[in-house]
Amino acid sequence: MTISSATISIRSLEFQGRHGATADERRSLRRFEVDVDLRVDLARAVASDRLADTINYDQVCSLVDEIGTGRTFHLIEALAGTIVAAIVERWPHVGVEVEVRKLNPPCPGNPACTAVRMRGGRTE
Repeated sequence: MTISSATISIRSLEFQGRHGATADERRSLRRFEVDVDLRVDLARAVASDRLADTINYDQVCSLVDEIGTGRTFHLIEALAGTIVAAIVERWPHVGVEVEVRKLNPPCPGNPACTAVRMRGGRTE
C-alpha cells in the first residue's frame, strides 16, 4: 500500500486563557477550543508502528495548551498565528491548519463562539 499524505487531527482541545480585545476580557479567564490538523507523510509510521516515526499528538496538545494558558493575546488571530508558528517551528516537515474558538464571547446576540482558522507550514 502506498500512502502519499495523511492528516493527524486533534479536535476540541480546551483551555482557559486571558485573551480578549478589552482589558475587562483579559482580567478574567475565558474558555477556548482549538482544532489542529497536521498534514504529514505517515508511510514510515504505518510500516514501523512506532511512535518515533510519527508526530506525538500529546506533544502537540501540550504545546497548544502552553501557548493558550501561558500568554495573553488581544486577538484570537494572534493566538492562532502563534500556535501555527510554534507547530511549524517544532515540526517543520508538516503542514498545519489551526482553528481557535472563543466560547461564549461577550457579543450581542450571544454567539456560541467566534473563531479564526489559519494555515502554515509545508504545502502540498
